[in-house]
Formats: sequence, C-alpha cells, structure tokens
Amino acid sequence: MLSLNEVAERLGLHYMTVYKYVRSGKLPAQKNAGSWEVSVADLDTLSLVEPAPPGRGHRSLGKKSDLFLQALLGGDPAGSWSIIQGAFDMGAGVEEVICEVVVPALRSVGDEWAHGRLEVYEEHRASSIVLSVLGRMQGLPQRRGRKRGSVLIACPPHETHGLPASIGAELVRSRGYNPVNLGADTPIDTMIQAALSTDELVAIVLSTVSSTSQQVLMDTVNTLNASLPETPVMVGGVWPGLPDKVLSVDGFPSMLDHLEQISGS
Repeated sequence: MLSLNEVAERLGLHYMTVYKYVRSGKLPAQKNAGSWEVSVADLDTLSLVEPAPPGRGHRSLGKKSDLFLQALLGGDPAGSWSIIQGAFDMGAGVEEVICEVVVPALRSVGDEWAHGRLEVYEEHRASSIVLSVLGRMQGLPQRRGRKRGSVLIACPPHETHGLPASIGAELVRSRGYNPVNLGADTPIDTMIQAALSTDELVAIVLSTVSSTSQQVLMDTVNTLNASLPETPVMVGGVWPGLPDKVLSVDGFPSMLDHLEQISGS
C-alpha cells in the first residue's frame, strides 16, 4: 500500500491531483488510520490507462510555484498576481492554484526564514502579498448554485498567525461553502457567539501552527464542545489528546475531505 504522497511521486503529479483522482473514484483507495492508501496494483492499472497529463495539475504548476516564490522574495505584488493569473489562464482552479502554487511557495519562505536566510520584514512582506492575492481571488467568478452552508474559521486565543486561516477560507469558498473567517487570536466566547449567529453552520475549523499552545487549544476545544455539542469541530495539525469527536486535519486537503464527509457529499 502506498500513501497519496508516494503515489504522486510515482506518477509525477501533485498531491492534490492524486487526491482528486481518489475523490472522483478514478483511483481506488481505502482509508487506514484516517489517511488514504492506494494498492500498487491499482496504481499500475491507472498508469497503464492514463499517462500523467501535461499542464494542469502537473509539474508546470510547480514551475509557477517557483516563479511565485521568487516574486514573493522580491517583494513584487504585481508580478506575484501575474503568475497566479497565468496559472488560472492555464485552466487551473482556485484549489489547485492555492495548493500547488501558493502553499509550496509559502513553505519555502518559512524554511528560508527558519534557517536565517530571510529577514523578518521579508517574511512579513511575503505574507502580506499572499493576503493580497487571496483577496483578489475573491473577485473571481464563484462556484454556481446554492451555497452548501457556512464554515467558521478562527485561530485560538493568543495565536497570531492568521494567514493559514485566510488560505483555508478561500479553499472553503472554492468548494461552495460560505467561509466566516474570524482571523487571528479569537476569544473563545467570540467564536461561540459567531457560531450561534451563523446560518447553516457546517463546522468550526481551528487554524493552528506548530507554536500554538496546546493547553489553550484544549481549553478552546473543550469549551466549544460544551457550548456547541452538535457542531463538528476540526483542528488543523496533528495534536495528541484531542477528544474523540474532534477531527484532526493534517493539511488543507484533509480539511476539505472532512467537510465533504460532514456535508454528506
């Protein structure tokens, strides 16, 4: 059995493309401990039937990500959007652009900063450009049809990294949900008040990073469960000790997958 990352590497595709193959039924898979796995036999069958496509979902978007990274590091907002627009012109959707172009570039920015090769202002400038890009994406044509409900997204108290929540909000929007993003450092009572005031609430997503306080996170989760027992709660990342009914989502594709399951679609 192979993980989706291993399948993506063998096919020369991005993880999100393989994930879509699984979701659409094109590639048979089964879940083991919450993660998708594919048999080598099924992978070989897919490889024989359908070769890896050029362009959309392939390494060309990886090249766009490299260019996007250089634009971020150069502090070039106009150039950054031009690269994103080029990816859309290739036929890629919002979900693909975010997961295959924006997120990998942001990870590289984070790695550069962590290794002391970027100044703090350069990392902040890159984050600001990405927020601007996400804002422009909101002006693109949206998925047609009735909205599928609302998803409340918030960072636990004292968590000041709001960019992952903004990325999650645009991904949620791309799937036809209405995102309600409360942003960084959200008090628990504010989350509860917003949840009670949100129509057709599907789930609450808590956006976290590795530096998020586990004690604060646990307090937040327990209070939400006590106040909103019927509302599903998802937590970004892998956290030990979460209550059984709280869903741990390891990455944006996992978040979207869980939302689809909750929605029954």
